[in-house]
Amino acid sequence: MKLYKNILLAVELENTTDKAPIKRALGLAKQFGAKLSIVHAIEHISSYGAAYGVAVGAEIEELLLENATKDMKKLGNRIDVAETDQILKFGPAKIVILEEAKCMKADLIIVGSHGRHGIRLLLGSTANAVLHAAECDVMAVRVEELQ
Repeated sequence: MKLYKNILLAVELENTTDKAPIKRALGLAKQFGAKLSIVHAIEHISSYGAAYGVAVGAEIEELLLENATKDMKKLGNRIDVAETDQILKFGPAKIVILEEAKCMKADLIIVGSHGRHGIRLLLGSTANAVLHAAECDVMAVRVEELQ
């Protein structure tokens, strides 16, 4: 099996959906003695508002960033990932994840997979996009979701 040195874990900052990917990432980081980094992408709200003819201000994005920063720090403390290895950026998740993986020379990206079908699948999947565009190995971990 390949030795991984730099693992990038993409998180949604949701306890339920992040549980399984975090568990897998921690296990692999320990097994390989790898550095673990975590990344979370914050989608620009303005693009959603424009689609519905609603003006959305920068204040909302600032609030999203503030909340995500707090949640990321809590997660980092809980799973022992240094602040320097906690990445928060605005943009589409698939682009943020791929750019950060390339920048940090990740040799494994771990993403949660919701296993959606039908219309949701047609609209696209972050895990699927990362899987097909990454320059390194990708592990998609099925997430637990509330029914």
